[in-house]
Amino acid sequence: MHRFMRRFRPRFGARLTPRSRPEMKQLTLTQMRDGQSGVVVEILGGRRMTDRLSALGVRPGLRVTKVGAMFMRGPVTIQTGNARVAIGFGMANRVIVEPAQE
Repeated sequence: MHRFMRRFRPRFGARLTPRSRPEMKQLTLTQMRDGQSGVVVEILGGRRMTDRLSALGVRPGLRVTKVGAMFMRGPVTIQTGNARVAIGFGMANRVIVEPAQE
């Protein structure tokens, strides 16, 4: 294996796996139903993605509501506060949410 890759191999993919918390049920934004709300627990992405989502108003600890989603891996529309934002499927699949108790 190349020397450069050997240095990063043990950590490869470590930040993309959700931290398991058995006492709480956690979903991604793509797994939530339309109209369901929850609190953002974690964003499984790099710095650029977390900065982009933060600029859109999606940060850990804030409440988001899924407004709707397009068919076949299309964008997901969410509401944070008074703003509605559409984010891509891949990005929405990396936002971990703890659903609100209904």
